[in-house]
Amino acid sequence: MGATLDALAWELEHAGDKCVQLDTAIGRTMASLPAEHRGLLIEGLHTIDMLSQHLSNLTAFARAISEDAPSTILAPVGRAVGGITLGALAERMAMTFGIEDPSQFADVVESGEVEFF
Repeated sequence: MGATLDALAWELEHAGDKCVQLDTAIGRTMASLPAEHRGLLIEGLHTIDMLSQHLSNLTAFARAISEDAPSTILAPVGRAVGGITLGALAERMAMTFGIEDPSQFADVVESGEVEFF
C-alpha cells in the first residue's frame, strides 16, 4: 500500500509541476497583452494557483500515508492502472508496479493521446 500511495504522490507532484509551467506561460502571455485584456487571465491564474495548492496538499497527504502504511498491506492496482487513458501516465504507473500490459485489466481502453482543439 505504501508503494502505491507513494507512486500516486509522485504523479500528483508531477501534475502540480505542470500547473506551475502553465502559470508561468500565462504570466508571460499577460505581459504581452494590453492592460485592458489582462484581467481576462487573472481569474485563470487564480484557478491555476488553487489547483497547484490542491495538488500539493494531496501530494503531502498521500506521502504521509505511504510512509505510515504497513508494508504487509497490498493494494490491487491492476484494474486501476488499466483504466488510465492518458498514455504516458499509464506507462509510468504500469512500470512502477511491474505491469507489462495494463490494458489486460481495462474493460475499455481509449488511446489517451492528446487531442488538440
